[in-house]
Amino acid sequence: MLECSPAVLAGRVRECDRLLPRPGTVPVSGLPAVPWAEFCDPESPWLPRCVEEWQERGGFQHRRAGLVLVAFRFGWLAACATVPELHLGAPVPSLRDLRVAITAEGRLSALRPSTSQVVTAQQWWQDLSEAFEPLTEALHALGGPPPESHEYWGNPVGSVGTVLWRLQRAGLPGDAIATARELRAATDREHLLDIAPDRDPWPRRTTCCQWWRAGGGYCDECVLWNSAARG
Repeated sequence: MLECSPAVLAGRVRECDRLLPRPGTVPVSGLPAVPWAEFCDPESPWLPRCVEEWQERGGFQHRRAGLVLVAFRFGWLAACATVPELHLGAPVPSLRDLRVAITAEGRLSALRPSTSQVVTAQQWWQDLSEAFEPLTEALHALGGPPPESHEYWGNPVGSVGTVLWRLQRAGLPGDAIATARELRAATDREHLLDIAPDRDPWPRRTTCCQWWRAGGGYCDECVLWNSAARG
């Protein structure tokens, strides 16, 4: 934990808000705020429409891409909402009693956590995984991989490295690689995030989010970083 005054800590958190899509910075005025359990119900209108929005935006022929990309989107937003606070030593937004903002097109736009508290890495992962599990079960019910599939879980785990690399690149204090290793260990899915301190970027996810198939290019931490497809 980084020792600093409350004012300095608040300033650092605000800098994270500038760098990442965080709960308090994504405009959601006028958008429906849906309880997370309702969003994850495969019989509700929300999740199936979110899958279709990815399918339409990417022009995908195979339905698995849209299903996996919903998991990618939530994993990324959840990491952005919680990992900076863990790294900086601030109270961490809780994903319990979560609400989410949905665009008119069906896109999962933002998370709306209810409370914040100081937690350990293990408590953070328990909170995140308890929120993520019903989504994986619902995506499976809609035709996706089994709930324990690395195609889902590689998203929140891999996003930990991406968030911390971006904070490090922006010059925020603290040992980002040490935090990444601590949080990766807490997930008990260490094989889903590769960390190599001498590489830039040093995090690599080990699962594919599918977005490259839509011609969207490759992220810096993409598992395909050394693939012939990138030539």
